[in-house]
Amino acid sequence: MQPRPTPSRATKILLLSLSSTIALTAAAHAQVVTPASSAIDIKLIKKIERAERGTGSVSKEAVRNTSPVQSFQSVLKTVPGFTVRNTNPGNLTAGDTTFTYQGFNSDQVGMEFDGVPIINAFRGGTNGQGSDHALSPVASGQFDSVVIYSGANSPSETGINALGGTINYLPKLPTPQFYATISGHGGSYASNPEGGLDNGGISINSGALNSTGTELYGNFYHTNYQSYLKHVFSINNNAYLSALQPYDEGRSQFSFILINNAERAQQPETIPLALVQQYGSDFQYPLNISNNRTTTKSFTTIVGWRSIINQYVVARAKLFYTQDNNDRTAYSNAAYVGGFGGYPLPTSLKSYANPAPNGIPDNTYNPTALFGSSYNGTQYQRYIDNFNNIGVTPSLSFLLPHNTITVGGLYIHSQDHSAEYWYGAGNVPTTDGYNDAWDEHDLRNYADIYIQDHIRLLNNKLSITPGLKYYTVLTTSNDISGYYYNYAGTVKNRFNYSEPSFGVSYEALKNLDLYAHYGRVYKVPNISAYYSVIGNAPTPGLELVRPEYVDAIDTGVRYDIGKIKTTLAYFRRSFSNKFGYYYNNATGQTIQYNVGTALYQGATASIDAALTPQLSVYVNYDYTSAKYTSNYLANDGASVYNGELVGGVPLYNLNFGVQYKKSGLTTKLTDSLVGPWHMNTDLGSPAALPAVHPYNIVDLNIGYSWKTRSPYVHKWTLNAYVDNLFDTNYNPYEYQQIGGGPKGSPNYIAVETGAPVFIGLGLKLKLS
Repeated sequence: MQPRPTPSRATKILLLSLSSTIALTAAAHAQVVTPASSAIDIKLIKKIERAERGTGSVSKEAVRNTSPVQSFQSVLKTVPGFTVRNTNPGNLTAGDTTFTYQGFNSDQVGMEFDGVPIINAFRGGTNGQGSDHALSPVASGQFDSVVIYSGANSPSETGINALGGTINYLPKLPTPQFYATISGHGGSYASNPEGGLDNGGISINSGALNSTGTELYGNFYHTNYQSYLKHVFSINNNAYLSALQPYDEGRSQFSFILINNAERAQQPETIPLALVQQYGSDFQYPLNISNNRTTTKSFTTIVGWRSIINQYVVARAKLFYTQDNNDRTAYSNAAYVGGFGGYPLPTSLKSYANPAPNGIPDNTYNPTALFGSSYNGTQYQRYIDNFNNIGVTPSLSFLLPHNTITVGGLYIHSQDHSAEYWYGAGNVPTTDGYNDAWDEHDLRNYADIYIQDHIRLLNNKLSITPGLKYYTVLTTSNDISGYYYNYAGTVKNRFNYSEPSFGVSYEALKNLDLYAHYGRVYKVPNISAYYSVIGNAPTPGLELVRPEYVDAIDTGVRYDIGKIKTTLAYFRRSFSNKFGYYYNNATGQTIQYNVGTALYQGATASIDAALTPQLSVYVNYDYTSAKYTSNYLANDGASVYNGELVGGVPLYNLNFGVQYKKSGLTTKLTDSLVGPWHMNTDLGSPAALPAVHPYNIVDLNIGYSWKTRSPYVHKWTLNAYVDNLFDTNYNPYEYQQIGGGPKGSPNYIAVETGAPVFIGLGLKLKLS
């Protein structure tokens, strides 16, 4: 084997120039592959300037040491302003919103993997929305670290629907040296020994192949989750593959990523608080009364390319495809048509499923003839939601003496097939015109172009980043006749808008950086705004909901004192055309509307300090005030008033962590405090109830690694996890249901309870 050549002096000069002027994808992760006869290695290019706005991150080490019952979203819970609502393992959730970030719901935050959107283009977010409550688009072992951009950002970094910010999961990529791992985890919830997990998996990293320089990495993990909630479980099979292929003497590179995650689960439900108080925090309905079985699959593939065209131009492009399939059958026992314990079951039985006398709708299914009554014949309700995105995102960066101009764009073609069918037995047929509540096909095309500049002045102390993005979004929704739609129909429209941004960063003193950033971000209406105007008449109504948008301002200061890093920032998010939502259980439709204006503002502060080579600590704090700034009264009775607090927004988050590392031993203790917040009603408006109490969660992780003298076994790693160390009893999500409760108190509170203490062990063997 010949030694790899060292880059020439000219190459090094060009690399230094490039590294100070452009930001490539995080796939350039400081792992360098130099194929034979290397000249300029594109993997060496990385960004060295600070961003002109607030950012956050979750490091490789934090991701690697996360408890096995944490989800791909709950790993973010120590980020300032981030609050996790779903604490079930296996990405299971009982509600549509899985987290909030500085007051913004999960469908109002851009979600990306390797810089490409992984969202549900029709409802927002990655999971939870549209009853997709057991979906794993990303799983542990598939991402290396996470970057969080607060508010509006430069056009190339602003995701779709990124009203509150953008979260980008950076992929697990191959490295130049061969290794393989075998790992397993086990554990249980102390207050419910039946709950817990067992999992096992294998990963292989090929190293750089001598003949081509190709690098490959792949893993597979099988996990059985048994929730801390009774009857709730999730069985996951997750496969992942990534590859890097340099060419043109290292000046260019192809990358490839594939994710294939399959899940089979019993979904959790929100439970009336009175039943939780009566039966315990782990209560879920007995399976013979109500259950919700789901099978889901999530597939993502990304083909990337980037190349140094010459000393002035760098080109990048990614082609991607995502496919998410959800197939859920909900069951409600007709003997409990009046409810359980005085409260309605999660899935309502229907009294009107027999054929209509006038043939409108045109369903021919006769549940009374087959099962004795309409209630008996609607005990099983099968819901299907399959959506996909295919897109491309190209860009060119022009490297000029004092600035870098980037032009780029994004095109996504998205499809959604959503349907529901009712029957009196578990083998629910899916026949349109027979037993369909709805059968809907949607299309949405996103297209944008952008230009941004990064200007460097005053010996690189001053950075100015203007940018402009232009969007066009075309949406079509088609529904056939069904129980929820008397008439078939199609609705379509197009929205066009521009998103300006402008940022400034100034190094006032050595290690003292001042920054400010402004940007505007839009979110088009969810698909519910379209399908809700279909079906009431032969001709559909007009889609009247306007895009909501946010004018975002971020300003702050960052100061490093030796190995102590500090930040202090202020953010202001001015909402216009803010969306409101209401789910009508009788019609099965989610109604969306504009409620007017709102103002989210607050401050964040953080300290991250390496006190000694062994001991490090961090503290961060976020304060968020979210208030409506206009009055609105909806047709469903929901109302908001100027000055009223927005529901579901924690007033503050406080996180603390301490880590000690020495001689293979790593001990980390983290503490997350979530402040009080006001709940919403099921109509979408704030509830006239006292604030939900704050809660505090402490996690402990102890790991020990030791190397061996074996020529094959390189290292053993043993980890112990204790989540919620002090077994805090809390509800991360609550809302007030208007009507339907017991006589005398028809309005009631429903909750999703939080996970109790979890104790687990993990063992990993690394071969090399």
